[in-house]
Amino acid sequence: MLINTQVKKRQLACIMFTDIVSFTSLMSKDEGLALKTLDENRLIHRAIIKKYEGEFIKELGDGVLAIFSTATAAVSAASEIHLATKKNTNLNIRIGIHLSEIIYENGDIFGDGVNIAARVEPTAPSGGTHITHSVFSNLYNKKGIETKFIGEVNLKNVKDDMKIYQVLVTDEFESLIDIKEDSFDPKNTETLKKSIAVMPFLNMTNDPDQDYFCEGIAEDILIILSNVKDLKIVGRSSSFQFKNSDLSQKEISTILNVNNILEGSVRRSGNRLRINAHLINTTENRQIWAERYDRELIDIFEIQDDIASKISKKLKVTLIDNSKKVNPVNMEAYEMLLKGRYYEDKFIQGFDKALACYTRAIELEPDYAEAYSALANIHFLFTMYLIHPPRDGFKRAQHYANKALSINNEIAEAHFLIGQINFWFHWDFHKAKEQYIKATQASVPFYFTGVTMDPWYYAFVKGDFESAVNATLTIMETNPLSYFYQFLLSCYYTWGRQAFKAREVLNNLLLAIPNHSDAQRLLAYNSLLENDSARAVKEARKAVELAHGLGWSQITLSIALAQNGEKEEAFTILNNLQSNQDQVNISPLGIGLIYTYLNDFDKAFFYLNKAIVYKDIWMVSLKFGPEFDPLRNDPRFDMLLEQIGYPEVYENQT
Repeated sequence: MLINTQVKKRQLACIMFTDIVSFTSLMSKDEGLALKTLDENRLIHRAIIKKYEGEFIKELGDGVLAIFSTATAAVSAASEIHLATKKNTNLNIRIGIHLSEIIYENGDIFGDGVNIAARVEPTAPSGGTHITHSVFSNLYNKKGIETKFIGEVNLKNVKDDMKIYQVLVTDEFESLIDIKEDSFDPKNTETLKKSIAVMPFLNMTNDPDQDYFCEGIAEDILIILSNVKDLKIVGRSSSFQFKNSDLSQKEISTILNVNNILEGSVRRSGNRLRINAHLINTTENRQIWAERYDRELIDIFEIQDDIASKISKKLKVTLIDNSKKVNPVNMEAYEMLLKGRYYEDKFIQGFDKALACYTRAIELEPDYAEAYSALANIHFLFTMYLIHPPRDGFKRAQHYANKALSINNEIAEAHFLIGQINFWFHWDFHKAKEQYIKATQASVPFYFTGVTMDPWYYAFVKGDFESAVNATLTIMETNPLSYFYQFLLSCYYTWGRQAFKAREVLNNLLLAIPNHSDAQRLLAYNSLLENDSARAVKEARKAVELAHGLGWSQITLSIALAQNGEKEEAFTILNNLQSNQDQVNISPLGIGLIYTYLNDFDKAFFYLNKAIVYKDIWMVSLKFGPEFDPLRNDPRFDMLLEQIGYPEVYENQT
């Protein structure tokens, strides 16, 4: 391609955004089919973009961003993509193209033109392409391609209306293109050979308390492999669901959409270990590597590195350099780290035990950087789930994260946590972004989701809920069974004012977890945004019942009652919350929102200002959260925004 790929360069390029129509619905109904569809979509795009000398920049959830040197090449590629996908009923592609100057930096592109192309794409019909006037006026030698003027369209966040044209592909173009039916069949490519799921290692010791050790060994291998650029690896919360499963390896690989599975077992006697590991190619139904390790406990790190190395050689991928990782000397400290992770994975009910394990680990080995990072993370989780007040909890989390980095500045998890604390607590969004990036560059890895920026950054700093959704879909590609990320996806749809899509995800989540009180509460929140207050009250009451009156359920119910005109009961809940603030960690933000919907703006702003001082984590949603809409025209609202310190000019997306 003729595009200049220097580190940072301004240049003219034709920018293409593509998107799979109704992919979210497909993902909620059949994750396995959705992931196979993504694989086929990726193969088609990469092959056709390369054919027209374009550059595949990145995937954005179920979409693709690419650039071309000419408008003709971009439109021809788009037209061929539609032809290649038309036989797959799940691959209905929309494409938007714009010609503009861009900034090319380190393999990514930025600039107003990128934003315009992203806004053009949703205007296109399913199976169609829309282009701007700049593309239209630069089309040459376009055999078999015609255009139709659609009109001047107002695009979101674009100042002036844009002239939009639809691309029409004739039989002449199709006759010029030779697309074989199996050209993009994943089974005929090498792509899926570089995908793997690590299963929890079986506990062959006659002691169920050793489960934490067996799972911990497998998780460490998963963490090492997750940072390999050319290897797709399924996240723990998806692959570990198949512990003790009766499903076959083939069935598991189909659900997780991988071609390789790593299985293993551990037998322990004192400090002696016998570890068996074997790698199965499920497509070919054969074992491609196996090894047995009879070693001492102190050799566990060598064993993990050797397994990861052997897998990387078999799958022809390159491991990152982890020479800066410092293993603990005290093996009991390492076991405490594994045990803490085991309890942390049990969610809130395991947090106290995890805290005790991590604390014991640093008592046993005071310079154990990864244990300090784990300790920082558990304090962060305590705070995010409203168990610790923000000032106390985040202070502890930052202390331990800084301690980890003072011992070893290459601890990725600690950098990520510092980024999170800057985002949720200090509201220093520039430092947050810096630390997120450092986390991906650090040589001592933690599980990398494939997304650099936390999706909340896109949502609340930039108001770009589309990017938040796309980032979450990217994560779900490698963690399709994670209920946590399904819930987050519903959050971004909710705050992005796409209630229909949010409900689709939430209803499917509630089918899987009927007692998911937050999912039920978010249904009520969507009803509030749809101005259906009667339905919101009904849904919020159920959320209160599921949550036993805890968390935000009572606040949501009170807001719904206020919006529905049932102010007496709304005041009753409000008074109960205010009287219990000393006993329960209730933020002034929730109180302020109730007063907002009771139309008492003076008290609403009083409590929102208290929430600023309190450092409530959700105050970061102030600028773009739809729940604050009633307050936006009040000059006091702008004063609140100034205290948060949102950047006036948003940084380029990463």
